[in-house]
Amino acid sequence: MEEKILIVEDNKEMIKLLTEILTSEKFSVEHVSSGLLAVDKIKNENYNLIILDLQLPDITGFKVLEDIKKINENIPIIILTGFGTTDNIVKAIKMGADDFVEKPFDIEDFLNKIHKYIKLKNLEKELTKLKMIESILQLNRTIITLSDSETILTTILNIIDDMFAPERIGIYIFDTKNNNYVLKKCKFKNASQKIKVNYKDYEIEGFFKDKNVYVGKFNNGTYLKIMIKGKEKNIGFIDIEFKKEKGINEEIIKFFESFSLQIGIGIENALLFEMVQNSYINTISSLVKSLEAKDKYTKGHSEEVAYYALLIGEKLKLRDEEIEILKNSSYLHDLGKLGIRDNILLKPGKLTKEEFEIIKQHPLITLKILEPLNLRKEEKEACLYHHERVNGSGYPYGLKDEKIPLYAKIISIADAYSAMTSERPYRKKMNKKEAIEELKKYAGIWFDKDLVEFFINIIEQQKEVM
Repeated sequence: MEEKILIVEDNKEMIKLLTEILTSEKFSVEHVSSGLLAVDKIKNENYNLIILDLQLPDITGFKVLEDIKKINENIPIIILTGFGTTDNIVKAIKMGADDFVEKPFDIEDFLNKIHKYIKLKNLEKELTKLKMIESILQLNRTIITLSDSETILTTILNIIDDMFAPERIGIYIFDTKNNNYVLKKCKFKNASQKIKVNYKDYEIEGFFKDKNVYVGKFNNGTYLKIMIKGKEKNIGFIDIEFKKEKGINEEIIKFFESFSLQIGIGIENALLFEMVQNSYINTISSLVKSLEAKDKYTKGHSEEVAYYALLIGEKLKLRDEEIEILKNSSYLHDLGKLGIRDNILLKPGKLTKEEFEIIKQHPLITLKILEPLNLRKEEKEACLYHHERVNGSGYPYGLKDEKIPLYAKIISIADAYSAMTSERPYRKKMNKKEAIEELKKYAGIWFDKDLVEFFINIIEQQKEVM
């Protein structure tokens, strides 16, 4: 389906030029010469992007911008005007405009901006779809009060242990690639006990020919094998062992049959959601890489930040889940720069005060893009606060010391070190020694002092990142 663009402009020659440029790029184009007509159009039709002139015959472009944002605050708006003063730019951006193009304009630069914001709009659509999926999954998570597969498996172990106090519990999930059941979670009464780590499909077929719960006996003991059934196929099974012979009555069997159905739905939905979630994070990470690739000086920046951040995380012996949070946050921390104009983002010289104020919005834009995703709170906070400084001089909120989350403090150091050791158009890159001295200089001022010392100890033993 063609992307639909509305041009709000009263100059006939400019309308003709814009229409020719945009239709050549396969966009569907409509135009109006009146601000009031534009507002009516947007009330009744859907557009992917608006190109808005500030000088209109009836009402000002600022008034049109204000009215559009009341109707649909998410629609991208590019201001096109011959009056591109700093005051106008700042005012339009504050009112919700996404970018500014001055007449006369460079066609290639203009089209780059159009494609950029159309892509961002499509990303928001996908985020909305994901939010709908999340709403469906939320019902299931409400029923079983669980969220992800790790939590589900841990809760299953705890429920069974609390109710029946078995000697051993093992949860196996079917691996379609290798056609076997792999041990994913287990719990023992005796730490010296052994457990089989995987079963071939044929090894357990006999247990579940005509039932979902199998009761067996061995050496005065009892064991249960409980099939975990999904909506369409078997997901795995639970293996429970009792040291002494235990009376497993019909009531217990019915409990496990019902319990296994709930487990199956929960695990299947959690795995599906994690797959969608990971896929979406990968998609967003790809967008970040595309953003960085536009500027040779920032290419690969997010990967470097993730590399350095994970060095710290691993040395701190963070748990797997915490490492995952740190990794995702590192890749996503600059996502909000998609919403910053290229002439500011890629400016070779020093930024003006007004331009820096716009740049400082990128953590908030990141949060806005990530909000519809059911990401962990820690991941969103790490992205939002990675420019905060321990002395309170950072942004966007001026947080100090312990109010800044650990993940944000780690990314802040990794981000700074990556930037310092990379070439920039306005300065030469620092070598390792110079960058380390700079970190020491601002330890306890901008960066957490203990984490800086920790990072320096790590980085002094690492080879340079190519």
